[in-house]
Amino acid sequence: MKDLNELNLEIEIIKKDIHDIKNNHLQHIEADMRDVKIEVFRFKYVIYGAIIVFALLSDKADNIFNLL
Repeated sequence: MKDLNELNLEIEIIKKDIHDIKNNHLQHIEADMRDVKIEVFRFKYVIYGAIIVFALLSDKADNIFNLL
């Protein structure tokens, strides 16, 4: 009986450890994805800005606007 109780206790401890590891891992992934979204957002607007500057500096701005 004592061995069975010890085994059940060990199983519960392992379950708790797995749950904690899983939750920590998911929180790290969520934080990383938030950082990626911020970087993509910044990159997108840098590219848009570069296209606008290129278009304004170009002699054929009408042709560039037609491509967009």
